[in-house]
Amino acid sequence: MKRSYVTSVIVFVASMALLFSTSLPSIAASFSGRVVDEDGQPVEGLIVALPSFPGNTPPARHQRVQVEFPEWFEGVFPPAAPSETDATGAFSIRNIATPSVSRLTLFPEHNSDYEMLSVEIEGIPIYLDQRQHFLGGLNFSIAAEADIENVEITVRLRMRIRGRVLSADGTPLRNTGVQIGVRRRDINGRGRGGGSGSATLDEDGYFVEYVNEAAYYTVTVSHQGQTAQSEEILLEEGQRLDGLVLTFADKPPAPRLERIVVRPPQVHDPARFEAARKREREGMWAINPDNRHAYKMIRCETREEAQERAAAQGAHLVAVNDKAEQEWLLEVFGKEEHFWIGSVNGSEAGKQQWDNGESVTYTNWASPQEAAEITKSDQGSDANSNYVVLVGTTGKWRVVRSGTPLARMTERAILEKENLIIGAPEPKRNVEKP
Repeated sequence: MKRSYVTSVIVFVASMALLFSTSLPSIAASFSGRVVDEDGQPVEGLIVALPSFPGNTPPARHQRVQVEFPEWFEGVFPPAAPSETDATGAFSIRNIATPSVSRLTLFPEHNSDYEMLSVEIEGIPIYLDQRQHFLGGLNFSIAAEADIENVEITVRLRMRIRGRVLSADGTPLRNTGVQIGVRRRDINGRGRGGGSGSATLDEDGYFVEYVNEAAYYTVTVSHQGQTAQSEEILLEEGQRLDGLVLTFADKPPAPRLERIVVRPPQVHDPARFEAARKREREGMWAINPDNRHAYKMIRCETREEAQERAAAQGAHLVAVNDKAEQEWLLEVFGKEEHFWIGSVNGSEAGKQQWDNGESVTYTNWASPQEAAEITKSDQGSDANSNYVVLVGTTGKWRVVRSGTPLARMTERAILEKENLIIGAPEPKRNVEKP
């Protein structure tokens, strides 16, 4: 019996080695560069990994290499060995099977203490958003025999809450499985969220929970009927909390009787449903405490529709006058969307103004080419070439032409009104003057 088992193992290992050797291309590539922080300083001891897959797209998650399904090995590259950065931030990954699609990620995947902000490959900067962080990194193709050098990866420490769990007598719960819940309340009060899951405390009773945005957080730890909860914690952008301590009480709380509430069945009310849709489409005015102006986000099919609706409400597409105003707008209306904002009219003399007549005192163009496009568009025949979109995920401004992909993707606009009077009649339109 033992001899048969050993023979099976030998046959299986030999089959896997043969399968790998026949499925891999013979041409290998390399990927090297350095990792720096936001200040340009090298980051040491960070593990850079580059899983690779043949073809034009990486396989679906359920198709990745798994020992229990050896037939899935066919066509899947074993990843090249990860590289740990040295004191200068340098890394080098060799023997990458090509041609392939590779996913640049920091190891351990999803649990690295750092997150990538941007990657510069062959002089081309690529900025990563939160969705790419959630999916694990940056996907890109590597051609055969391609030695990619001088890559610069910019990272920052991830926002996190690191806490310690103690029993009633002050001793830490060591290597203990617990349930950890994290609730979030947005700083501007516009939303809430949260999640929970199991975790194992380390030998000193510590745990780490990573978070993705500035907000108020509440942490709850449960174990064997006992629960400890933190006070509300404010984490601003880029902050980390490492000193949280949660202590269980002497005795577990007595079980509470659950109260059963019977609710009447919901009846569909078309009028109420339509009113809710109208409120969502029309938006609500919000007052900026710094300048007392009123702002509203609306949904719209086109930029022209947004401008017409703004005029109908005695408002105009927003003119962003300083950095503080833009930051307030993104905090209030969110950073996941694109917004039509006012047009910037330029001239060769360098004087610029918003389409509501205000002088331009602040800009945040995505590139110098965008700023140059404004001057050229004011001299051309295309009247809408200087339309401007605020990209919420980056906070940058883009010059957009009608019909382009970014124009079709932009379905929201921000309106601005200097004097908001509640209950005032709407301005009359199409009235002939005497």
